[in-house]
Amino acid sequence: MPPKKKPATNKAKRQAMDSMTPITHLSQSRNPKKFVNPKAQKTNDEIKPKEKSEIELESLIFGDQDDALAKIGRELSSDEEPDDDEDDVHEQEGDDQAGGFVLDLGGTPAGPGAGDGADLFFMDTGPTPTFHPSDSEDDEDDLERKGVSSDEESEDVKLTEIYGGKPAWVDEDDKNLVVSLKSVNRLKKLRKAEEEDVVSGVDYEQRLRRQFEKIYPVPSWAQPEGKRKRGRGALDRGSDSEYSDEESEEEDNSFLSTSKGFLEKSTRLRILPSESISMTRVKNANQMAYSQAVVQSVEFHPNSQMLLTAGFDRTLRLFQIDGKLNQMVQSVFFKDMPIYKALFSPTGSSIVSSGRRKYFYTYDIEAGKVEKSQGIYGRQEKSLEKFTLSPCGKWIAFLGRDGYIVLVSYQTRQWYKNLKMNGNVRAVAWSSDGAHLYSIGVDCEVYQWEVSTGKCLHRFFDDGGFKPTCLAVSPDNKFFAVGSKSGVVNVYDQACLKSAHPKPLRAIGNLTTAINVMRFNHDSQILAIASKGRKDQLKLVHIPSLKVFPNWPTKGTPLSYVTCLTFSPRSGYLAIGNDKGKVLLYRLNHYASA
Repeated sequence: MPPKKKPATNKAKRQAMDSMTPITHLSQSRNPKKFVNPKAQKTNDEIKPKEKSEIELESLIFGDQDDALAKIGRELSSDEEPDDDEDDVHEQEGDDQAGGFVLDLGGTPAGPGAGDGADLFFMDTGPTPTFHPSDSEDDEDDLERKGVSSDEESEDVKLTEIYGGKPAWVDEDDKNLVVSLKSVNRLKKLRKAEEEDVVSGVDYEQRLRRQFEKIYPVPSWAQPEGKRKRGRGALDRGSDSEYSDEESEEEDNSFLSTSKGFLEKSTRLRILPSESISMTRVKNANQMAYSQAVVQSVEFHPNSQMLLTAGFDRTLRLFQIDGKLNQMVQSVFFKDMPIYKALFSPTGSSIVSSGRRKYFYTYDIEAGKVEKSQGIYGRQEKSLEKFTLSPCGKWIAFLGRDGYIVLVSYQTRQWYKNLKMNGNVRAVAWSSDGAHLYSIGVDCEVYQWEVSTGKCLHRFFDDGGFKPTCLAVSPDNKFFAVGSKSGVVNVYDQACLKSAHPKPLRAIGNLTTAINVMRFNHDSQILAIASKGRKDQLKLVHIPSLKVFPNWPTKGTPLSYVTCLTFSPRSGYLAIGNDKGKVLLYRLNHYASA
């Protein structure tokens, strides 16, 4: 017989009844006062009028009805409620956009002008527009706007002194803004002292303005007429200098009385100081398209703000340099040749590039065509990686084997002449007119060649030379520099062309590894020397005093292994290529034009 079921206890019966009871019944039976009908609540909310404080809060957050209609451009009924979700999304998007400029301090701008200090803090020197209050504003606001206290007057005077005129509008939040200059590396240059950290928003804006004006001085056409009369002397003093009308008239009168003092003054101002050099880092020259390998060549266009970069990634790139975006103009990929050297022609119409191949390429910039030259007739050269173009645009000098310098006509790409040295060729350099070619071999002997006849005019030995690596001649043909494997650079004057064993003006020993690149700037006042044997090996030599600038580069300058460098045609920029595929760009503040 099956076992009999035990009768359910009272506790079990209560649990069973509770499980069968609807939730609504439980809520009504246990706490009937808390039960609220959703439909009845919605009806009551629609009927219940809004309180005055609620209306004021809505107008403060969402604006008046007229403002909302003007913003969206369509009618809205007065009883429609704003969508909270959409408002939250719009507020979040606005916050992201407002903070985008802060994030761009450490990254690449998202578009033209994004994250650019020039666009954010542009100073308008034109007439101040007159503000006309709208009729829709309250009379109380009009009275507050018209009433000006003594504090506001002093504030206006202060702003006029800062900006040179009353600003069109003032952001009141700038007074409450606090900026840390140590939080971002790029802001550290704005500090006046090393321990300085937090500054106000107004002070931060002023420092950004001064930094921008140092990099991009005010052009002459944008200056007031009083300052414009002072000519180039005022520009050389700097954009922050201020002079009265009386001083301007005195300068004009002195100039009219005699030109001797003015010419001496202008000549003196053009000479670089030997104690320090003013350098400002701007955006990397190839930030729009970094090289995927070591940068082997950087060269400025002779007549424009265009820069070429080339390297082991087999790509030749052209950039339009402005110090801000540095847009890439075009690129050419050579599938069969890693590029060791690339140079603009003297006219800037084409580019010659070569590598460790028996041939070289000529790229026509205007036509966009590449021409391949299959070696040099009569010469069995395995590599044409080292060459240089004459400033006159007639010749290409290739460094050949067994002490030969092979001259090729630039127009026909055909062999023209051989110049034979006693030892293997290490480096060559042209005179500024292209009439003479200088070369140095492994025996440390420098040759002076006359290109038209192919004769050697003079020879002299480098003093204390040890395995020479490079040679440079100044644009004014007054100075000669010889670099060696030991890192020593000997600087000679024209007296070396009259003696077989001349003494250098100075032996520069600041670098301790082999010199691989040397370059004079356009006015022969700066000699840049660098070595890729060690990290951050670069120095700038002040030629008039033959001293190395002590203030730049610093320990924090991110040069890495320097492989190439060049000055812009007017020495406004210095471009430095390194092993990371980057081309660093620095502004030389002493030179007004690039």
